[in-house]
Amino acid sequence: MLSVADTYRTTQVATTSPAGQVVLLYEGAIRHAARHLAALERADIDAAHHASLRAQAIVTALREVLDLSTGPIAEQLDLLYDFILDRLVDGNVRKTPKPTEEAIGLLRELLEAWRTIAGLPTPSLAAVPPAPTSSPSMSTSSRAPGALAIAGIQR
Repeated sequence: MLSVADTYRTTQVATTSPAGQVVLLYEGAIRHAARHLAALERADIDAAHHASLRAQAIVTALREVLDLSTGPIAEQLDLLYDFILDRLVDGNVRKTPKPTEEAIGLLRELLEAWRTIAGLPTPSLAAVPPAPTSSPSMSTSSRAPGALAIAGIQR
C-alpha cells in the first residue's frame, strides 16, 4: 500500500506537463545530492552512498530520454548531464563534498531554466534546500563555464 506521500507524488507526476515532470526530476536530483552532502557531514557513508546513487539515477534517466536527433541543444544537454554524472560519481567515490556541490550548482541552474520553460514560478530559496558546504559557496563563475549557454538555454 502506498503512503500518503507516495500517493501525492504519483498524482503530482501523473497530472504535470512533460516540462513540469522534468522540473520534478531536477528537484529530486538536487534533493538526493543534498542528502548525500548531509550524510557526508554526519559521516554516514552508507546513507551518503545511497543518496548519491539516487541522484545519479535521476540524472541518468534525464540523459536517457534525450532525443539527440533534435539538434544541438539536446547534444549539449547530453554533455552537461555527462559532466554532472561525473561530478556526482566523483563525490561519491572520494567521499568529498566539492564535486557534489558543483553538480548541485549546475542542476540548480538547469532547474531554473526548466521552471521558466514549464511556466512555473520560481519558489523561494527555502523550497529547494541549499547544499551544505564545507568550503565557501561557489560563484557562478567557478562552475563549469557557461553551463546554460553550453546547453543553449537563455535565462
